[in-house]
Amino acid sequence: MLSSDPASTPALSSVRRALKQSLFTMGYYHQRLAHAVFPGVAVLCYHGVREAEETAPFNDLHVTKATFEHHCRLIAEACHPISLADFRDAHFGTRALPARPVLVTFDDGYRGVADHALPILERHGIPAIVFVCAGPVLNRRHFWFDVVCRRDGEAAVLRARSSPFEEWRRFVGSTEAQADVAESHRPLTTGELHRLAKSPFIEIGGHTMTHPTLAMAPMDEQRREIAGCRVELQRALGARVTAFAYPYGNLLEDYTPETVDLVRDAGFDLAFATSGTFAKPHCDAFQIPRFTMLDSVGEAELAHRLVHSWQPPIS
Repeated sequence: MLSSDPASTPALSSVRRALKQSLFTMGYYHQRLAHAVFPGVAVLCYHGVREAEETAPFNDLHVTKATFEHHCRLIAEACHPISLADFRDAHFGTRALPARPVLVTFDDGYRGVADHALPILERHGIPAIVFVCAGPVLNRRHFWFDVVCRRDGEAAVLRARSSPFEEWRRFVGSTEAQADVAESHRPLTTGELHRLAKSPFIEIGGHTMTHPTLAMAPMDEQRREIAGCRVELQRALGARVTAFAYPYGNLLEDYTPETVDLVRDAGFDLAFATSGTFAKPHCDAFQIPRFTMLDSVGEAELAHRLVHSWQPPIS
């Protein structure tokens, strides 16, 4: 059905994109950012990083190397990239945040984070957290949602993740697929996971065992997904895993207050959601908001959002 809202027309969207790009090229956003003070931390939630010619399930969630390079250049030049340790210290009151703090995170644990994102992060001196879904990585299986998306489309994934838990588990069991090490779009191998963990720019976090919708699962299954992920990752890495990210990340729809208690009980001290606001230093440590990043968000659009769209309204 055609929209009657002229603001949603492709022509107007194209004009807006061109205007933002012109402002970016002229240095407007860098000038504004140079004098800006963020109302908290801009926590950015990425998924995979891919080659430009590669097409992946949920393709826009997987930014190209060029998009990620442009984002990192903007963050390094105009903002203040921080680490998870910096955020933790600020949250617990032992360190002050810089004026424009940005924290980069990745969900799931894709090969492209090791192959493509890590060199870019290291080149720009930007720390990141990689929240790993332990089962597919440690067992060398494709993520269930990628298998289903390739076979049945994105709508089938959305239906499946909203199904009753036992129905979802049976469905996911029927979709298991071995990940070939030669494939470009696949989970990390354990070797790649270790390579990431050894980088001084990377911290590994937990993201459940199998990526369910936690709100749909019984408490004992949620506990197994959350605590089991931490145990398995710590065993594999020989290091503590202290931060967690909720799959999908929306309160009540994807996780519940009881889920938050399970994350705390499992030994994590920070947990990240996906509600699109700045994370204030003293926000709930177990519901830290993040902005979801897409390939369609270019450098000019990211700059515009940091300067304008994501800022709270002036009262």
